[in-house]
Amino acid sequence: MKKTIILLLCLAAVSGAGFFGYKQYQKSRDEKRVVDVVPVGAMAIPGYGYWGEDSSIYGYTSAANAQRVKLDTDKLVKNVCVTKGQQVKKGDVILEYDMTVVELELAEKENDVQVIRQNIKMANNQLAELRNAQPSENAPQPDIPDEPDIPDEPDVPDIPDPIQLVDEVPAAFRAESGTGSPEDPIIINCSPRAKVYQPFMQMLISTKRCVELRVYNDNFTFLYKWLLNGSKIKPEDAEDWVVTDGVSIDEETGAVSIDADGKMHGQLSFGAPPQQDMPDTPDKQDEAGTPDIPDPKMTEDWTRSDLPDTSVKQQGIDYMYSRAELNRQIKEQETQIKQLEISLKSAELKLAAAQKQKKDGRVLAELDGVVKKIGTVSDGMVSENQSDSPEDPFAQPSEDDQYFAVIEGEGGMEVICQVVEMNLDKVQPGAVLEINSYSDGAFSEAVVTSIDPEPVSYGYQGWGVNPNNSTYKVHAKIENSDEFMIGVGVSATVSGMDGQEQSDSIYIPAHYVHKEGGDYYVMKADDNDRLVKQYIRVGSTEYYVEVTGGLSMKDRICFPYGTNVKEGVKTNDTSEPVMPENMYY
Repeated sequence: MKKTIILLLCLAAVSGAGFFGYKQYQKSRDEKRVVDVVPVGAMAIPGYGYWGEDSSIYGYTSAANAQRVKLDTDKLVKNVCVTKGQQVKKGDVILEYDMTVVELELAEKENDVQVIRQNIKMANNQLAELRNAQPSENAPQPDIPDEPDIPDEPDVPDIPDPIQLVDEVPAAFRAESGTGSPEDPIIINCSPRAKVYQPFMQMLISTKRCVELRVYNDNFTFLYKWLLNGSKIKPEDAEDWVVTDGVSIDEETGAVSIDADGKMHGQLSFGAPPQQDMPDTPDKQDEAGTPDIPDPKMTEDWTRSDLPDTSVKQQGIDYMYSRAELNRQIKEQETQIKQLEISLKSAELKLAAAQKQKKDGRVLAELDGVVKKIGTVSDGMVSENQSDSPEDPFAQPSEDDQYFAVIEGEGGMEVICQVVEMNLDKVQPGAVLEINSYSDGAFSEAVVTSIDPEPVSYGYQGWGVNPNNSTYKVHAKIENSDEFMIGVGVSATVSGMDGQEQSDSIYIPAHYVHKEGGDYYVMKADDNDRLVKQYIRVGSTEYYVEVTGGLSMKDRICFPYGTNVKEGVKTNDTSEPVMPENMYY
């Protein structure tokens, strides 16, 4: 025994010495490693607010003091009040819209908002009910008392409880049985007055469950059943309905027939359930001589009321679903509420747009001038008058072709530029543009006068601009218009801007940033010239990573990959960044 202990102690000593020796070897090896670090300022690009690919935008010259009118596609033109070549004064009516359609659409959008708000309110109430519901695992267990002495004769059969019929089928419903599969549909026993709510139908569609709605009369006699398959219900059919929709019930005989004019919400079946929930209870002797079942109250020593009430009384949907089922329904209800909230936001935006359109329906002249172009309305159809000259199939389209009306004032010239919406704040009315002609290099300043309210279908955008941004036309009056001709292309920049607008972000090459899960970090040198991990905040991550916090131009960082790169390793200052063509780690 002593020899064994001594042997084990020797092995432990040897192992410990080996382990500490290996750690010492690793430490010694790490001390010999050196990693090159480069100042961030040697590789970083300062952040800029993009103004196209460079600081200029494209534009072209046009006659100034012109009013161009585009039709509001959401309205109908009721009357055109001017003709081509007519002299007009500022304030004259150019055209009138028919506001009947606008008012009807406004009322419709107001109703849409109210309906969605009500649906959200009902969905939140159902969510609160689900969250407050007690799971079936918490159901109290009734105390089973000792059985009382019951006379042997006569035998009294068990009297089943009546079928529990529901008058409402909401999203949080009460089921008799079933898992919801086609082979085992969820069973819900309904009265003829039962109403099926829209959230219940939407739940079936989203979960693709199968449900069997069994309909009984007030005497608990089976009438018919609806078979609903969530995978076959169309979203537009998710609505409130009553289980008697599509059928007719004779009040005298109780016979059920299909109503040809009614809407069928599912598959209608008259086949009785496999087993009736209410068995017959004979009250007199039948032909076979079966004696009547005596009334329990007529026995001498026992009545049914002598038994204590051992049933569990349910409140709402308490103890109806398991904890897992409640959690699943809560998640589904939360998802439905989020979808409704998104629908509400969209409906409110449409309502706000409709409210903006509800004006007096008249478009007025904004300047004194001549009607160069005006469209016409005939039998409710709108047409746009073109030039009186024969149409040249090879001619370039006119800028005015897209407008319903054009009124030209006297003298002057303007430049029209296409600007993406993210840059509109830089070219608000009053801003000064510096313009250069592409044809002869003519230079002048132009003052922004207006911005078209609607975006153009296509606009010039540089590679640095998000293509999802809309493009708007900006009008600027040219100060020195004598040197420019109408219809020539020009480049325009905002006066006083050096190409781009500086921001607080910096951009570093993407290969210098390491991603760890959802976080980003760099390896930098600390004050003791040892590598440490530095987490950073980032914005865009294409080619160059936008660093919005955690790093400065003075920090020294290394290429964060390779066997030598680890915390605690010595660093060596260099000025040459590691780029893809000269990576050596």
